[in-house]
This record gives sequence, structure tokens and C-alpha cells, in this order.
Amino acid sequence: MSTKIVLIVLILSHFDNSLADPLIKLPNGLIQGRQGITFHNTTFYAFEKIPYAAPPVGELRFQAPKPPQNWEGTLNATHLDVSCHQEGTVGDYESEDCLYINVFTPQLPSEDDNVSLPVMFFIHGGAFKVGSSMNLASDLITDNGVILGFYQLKMKQFQETTV
Repeated sequence: MSTKIVLIVLILSHFDNSLADPLIKLPNGLIQGRQGITFHNTTFYAFEKIPYAAPPVGELRFQAPKPPQNWEGTLNATHLDVSCHQEGTVGDYESEDCLYINVFTPQLPSEDDNVSLPVMFFIHGGAFKVGSSMNLASDLITDNGVILGFYQLKMKQFQETTV
């Protein structure tokens, strides 16, 4: 599974270099990100809520993750509006369908200049009781020329990948 996530991050080298609405072609379809500005006035590009597995609901509940389905058209990856359920919390933003990665990059490669940047991969803590990748900022990382990926996972998935 981690190789799929690394693949998604590496695919960032296949950007459409449109500043307003950057597009990426992934194996499952097109995603549209957004441009942002850090606290230090540095431009970055965000691609949030990229599915890395099929939603773990219905028959897939409590099973090992399955690859995500292909999607038609362009997937809106401009914001993250969902988080995995946490023990003892209830919120409109919590869902079982939460297996997403968020990718932030300080630069979009062009056809003329294929940029290689360091990549940092982050799984938030919280012991599956508190926390979410929704509340994490990428400013300090992207200000320093690093691609950053935030990853959400569910308890069963964590147990399966660590055994």
C-alpha cells in the first residue's frame, strides 16, 4: 500500500502547469487541485482528499483496503472535508469513507523542467482517539521546497499493515 502512495506522490511530476487550477492525471483519473500561499508568501499547490483505497463501507467494512475505483471526469481535490471516526467524538465531518491522502507541493514541473523535490510523508498521531489530517498545515514544509503527503488510516488497516 505504501508503494501506491509513493506512486501518487511521484506522479506529481505529470502536472498540467496551469497556475489557477492545477490538474494531475493519476492512474484512476484526473484530479484538480488548488493554489495557495504560505504565511511567508510562498506559492504552493494542494491536492486533498485523493482516494488511495475503496471506501471501507458495506461489505468492505473491517476488511483490508482494496484499490480505489476509477472515476469519470475530474475529481475535485481542492479541499478535505472528511476525517475518520475517532473514539468518543461525533462530528458532521467524520465518516467511514476517509481513506485519502493530501499532497502539498511548492512547485509544479513543466514539460521543459522536470523538477525533483524531496518528499516527506506524515501519518498524524492520536492513538485513533484524537486528531486528523484536516487540521495540519503544510506551510513550513512547502516553504522549504519539500513535497508533503498527509495520510489518514483506520484502526483495522493499521493493524493489518503493522503485523
